[in-house]
Amino acid sequence: MTAPTPLPASAPPGHPVPRRRTGLSGLVRRLSATVAIGVLFAAGGLATDAAPAAAAATPAPTATAVDPQLVAASLGGGVVSPGDSLAISLGLTAGSAPLPASQATVAIGTEPLSTRAEVGNWLTSPRSERAPTIVGTASLDPAAAGERASAIVRVLASDPVLTDRAPGVYPVLASVTVAGRTLQSASVFVVPTGAAADVAVIVPITAPPTGRGLLSAEVLASLTAEDGALTAALTGVQGTDAIIAIDPAIVAAIRVLGTTAPATARDWLARFEALPNDRFALQFGDADPSAQVAAGVVPPLAPTSLAAYIDPAGLSGNDPEPTPTGSTAPSESDTDDESRLPTLDELLDVGATTDIWWPDAVTADVVAALGTGGALTLTDTTAVATSSPAAHARAGDAGLLVADADVSAALSAAAASPDALDRAASLAEASALETLPLTGTTTVVALQRDPTRTAVALRAAIDGARTLPGAQPRGLSALIGSEPSEVSIADEPLATARVEAVPALLSGEQRIESFASVIAEPSLLTGGERAEILQLLSLGWAGQDDAWEEALDTHAAATQATLSSVAILPPSPIQLVAADAEIPVGIKNDLPYPVTVTLHAHSDDLRLEVTESIDVEIGPQQSTRASLPVKARVGSGTVEVDLSLTSPTGVPIGDDQSLEVNVRADWETIGLVILSVLAAAFLAIGAVRTVRRIRRRPEAEGPEAEGPETDDAQAATDADSTAAEEQS
Repeated sequence: MTAPTPLPASAPPGHPVPRRRTGLSGLVRRLSATVAIGVLFAAGGLATDAAPAAAAATPAPTATAVDPQLVAASLGGGVVSPGDSLAISLGLTAGSAPLPASQATVAIGTEPLSTRAEVGNWLTSPRSERAPTIVGTASLDPAAAGERASAIVRVLASDPVLTDRAPGVYPVLASVTVAGRTLQSASVFVVPTGAAADVAVIVPITAPPTGRGLLSAEVLASLTAEDGALTAALTGVQGTDAIIAIDPAIVAAIRVLGTTAPATARDWLARFEALPNDRFALQFGDADPSAQVAAGVVPPLAPTSLAAYIDPAGLSGNDPEPTPTGSTAPSESDTDDESRLPTLDELLDVGATTDIWWPDAVTADVVAALGTGGALTLTDTTAVATSSPAAHARAGDAGLLVADADVSAALSAAAASPDALDRAASLAEASALETLPLTGTTTVVALQRDPTRTAVALRAAIDGARTLPGAQPRGLSALIGSEPSEVSIADEPLATARVEAVPALLSGEQRIESFASVIAEPSLLTGGERAEILQLLSLGWAGQDDAWEEALDTHAAATQATLSSVAILPPSPIQLVAADAEIPVGIKNDLPYPVTVTLHAHSDDLRLEVTESIDVEIGPQQSTRASLPVKARVGSGTVEVDLSLTSPTGVPIGDDQSLEVNVRADWETIGLVILSVLAAAFLAIGAVRTVRRIRRRPEAEGPEAEGPETDDAQAATDADSTAAEEQS
């Protein structure tokens, strides 16, 4: 549906390349090599009595083109109502060589361009005979290499070439001769009919593509800074009637951080929420719903959880307010939600009232699938086979919003251009195309995704959509409330690479989903994986094939790292010399969450009995040693023990390992037997020696036993004899 165009010189590296649809007038000459004209010409009508402006040389950044280039643009959106003058701005940009002073000529046609095909042909391949009336000349000052000489040619309202001119789109041709060659640039101006179609402008607000599930605080600070892309988008939309199509991942990235989000991001979110504009949500990450449907994913994917990104510290301010003095304290039932963390719906809420899909390209099957459940699909006139479809249409049972591809492309070019002159040329083209409407009484303008546009350019594009007198803004409810017309879908080629990437991403997600059962809250892993997948399917990657492939490779490596974050550490051989022992088994957990696993062991060798399984809990980003009970039987030798892990739900975790155990437990039994025998022998020898000593003792000690008794008797006899003698 879209074709890439050169990246503007001011676009920073890594930002998406603006794309333009190839409608009838899509091939408009655009000198994107020249940027930042020194003087910003007024977008409105100029004074009717002003004399032709003197040429003025204004410096411009160095042009990348080698040859000089001429740009002409009708100012004021190219609309010349009765009583207005026609102002045509000219810019001659020198290439690699400086340019001398020159004279430019401006001519206009007398016959209107009656179809969009004629407008497109004129802007891409002008023919001098279509603009025969010279209306003015201008002197262009010399310009150094890469600089631009500018001038304005004005045709007064009283000039006969403008008075009584019939409504229509008229050609404008500017010519200048430099270095022996004639340069030409075509533009158009419109004499309005006064019966312009109403206009609904849809502005997408997206961030540069990322492989992360949500934008980081650092990226948010950059995007919401005073000169940030998101700030420019919000400033450009603020105060207009544009319909906003926003990526909900942007607001979610700010909300999950709460008060810890950058101050500029919080201010941006408050400004966005205060806008009165109609709005709808793009798919999370601005993912391409067509690629998912084409890959068989119906309905398209949606976020499952953003809990992994929530910063509880930043959301502590969500606690209930303090109870005023004298009032009754809140009951436990009033404060049972201690954390008061936001739900997924609260994080993603953008204030939308209608479900609308906005794919890059569609087929009839895609539209039918996306229309299930009453959702609308936003597409454009290149995808509709019916001529002149209504802005609100229906293909079978599927509702559609049909944007005008040609007008959208012209205004998208204006919004993407940092150069005022190029922007004026695109605005004039858009007015011409709106004068030749395709979608009845309402024109829907869908600006292309571009996070690099400036606030000034975006506002000019939004306002330029209603340049035609009589055009009124249309809101989303008015569009949807109108009676739809029946249309048929012209199948467009889908982004093949994106379609082919979906199965591989979903395969990794299924493995993560199984693996996540090791933690108490699996959504902490599965939610982040789903968010990253949607970001990788973002339409913002268009035109950045190399960066996208690198992001896919990085994601695949990160998925594999997660799957291997919990595993058995390679074991070393174990020497087992005891009959009963506990073998240490190392298990790692690289996740930032605690895990619970079951360690399984198996051995077919009868020499070793192994406990079949044990449950192990491991703290976040830690390793532990699980003790595996084993029992050795009679025999020795090397035994292989197979080790594996499963989650509590039985899902295999990590790679299996094999543990080598050298069993020498029979030496313990033999040692005990020898020690027992020796102890028994020593006891027996001691007993024998004791018995033998006792048996020998009476024979050796008999005389000694009688000696004391004889001596005592003899002493008694002697005592008695002495006593008798004394008495006598």
